[in-house]
Formats: sequence, structure tokens, C-alpha cells
Amino acid sequence: MSSFALPKTVVRTGLALFELWAASFGLSYVHLGSASLLVALAIAAVKAALVVMFFMELLHESLSMKLTLAAAGGLLAILIGLMIADAATREPPPLVPPGYPAPDVAKIPSR
Repeated sequence: MSSFALPKTVVRTGLALFELWAASFGLSYVHLGSASLLVALAIAAVKAALVVMFFMELLHESLSMKLTLAAAGGLLAILIGLMIADAATREPPPLVPPGYPAPDVAKIPSR
């Protein structure tokens, strides 16, 4: 029988991930209003950063690998920003889906 010892970093990172998971799970039952999405995304970002840094060993990679990941993250941020801008600047839909009351035309702001 061979003895297998995990490095301390792996154990600590794994425990941190479990604690973040427990926090995320616990906070899902707490009413935070509009902050709930931001809290969930912040916890998810920290978990992703831990996985990338320690389990994927990005801390020990070359500069080109780190720049590649940074460029991918920047592109993702740009695409999410464009998606939010698109959704925020849309006009209301012209047709009412079946089963919904017709909108009051006097209350719709004109542009």
C-alpha cells in the first residue's frame, strides 16, 4: 500500500472552494434583493480564480499563457458589456403575447 500525501496548497484550495460553495448555497436562501446576482457572481468569480490559479497551475505558467488568459477574459468582458448595452437600449416589443393585457398607449414613453 502506497502512502499518498496531497500538497497543502491543494487541500487549502479545496477547502476554500467548499467554503465558497457553502456560502453560495446558504446565501441562495437569503433574500438579498437586487444584490443577490452580484453576490452570486462575485462568489463564482472567486471560485473560478482559485481553480485557474491553483488547480490549472496558472501561477507557474509562462507570461504568454497568462496574457492569453487575460485577453480571453477581456474579450469576455467586452462581449458581456455589449450584450448588456443591447438589452438596455431596446424598444418595447410591438406585439403583445397572447394572454397578456394590452399596454396602455398613453403610459408608453415616446422617444
